[in-house]
Amino acid sequence: MKELAAEHNMTIHQIIQKGGLNQATISELMNGRTKHPKVSTIQKFCDGLDISLNTFFNSDRFL
Repeated sequence: MKELAAEHNMTIHQIIQKGGLNQATISELMNGRTKHPKVSTIQKFCDGLDISLNTFFNSDRFL
């Protein structure tokens, strides 16, 4: 998440505000307390970055 934010010249805070995410949800994901995020959470993160789910999952990080 941090890498994607940096690639888009955004902070995590900017992404969660733009995507309508809950700070606690993102904190749990980033700290590894949540291992399996909901698709809706990933979608909101993508919305905050202005990217599609397809772009997110086609990233080199998933190869």
